[in-house]
Amino acid sequence: MSYGVGALLIAAVGGYWVLERAARQKGNLKKVGQLLGAVIIVVSLIGVACKVWCAATCPTGPMGKGGWCPYTPKPSSSSNM
Repeated sequence: MSYGVGALLIAAVGGYWVLERAARQKGNLKKVGQLLGAVIIVVSLIGVACKVWCAATCPTGPMGKGGWCPYTPKPSSSSNM
């Protein structure tokens, strides 16, 4: 999990860098840069929050914490052989 969170946090830093660069521009390029930087930061932080939420609520194994997890695999039908 830490690899995904780390990549998302680096993306948030990249979004901040885009915001910094956009501040030096003029006209539409400034507006587009500010919008793009803000979107990158918001999406990255939402991704971090989702990963942390899933790590806190999803089972980690046979003795997991329980809760609802959208990534819970379904048992395969080939195990009856």
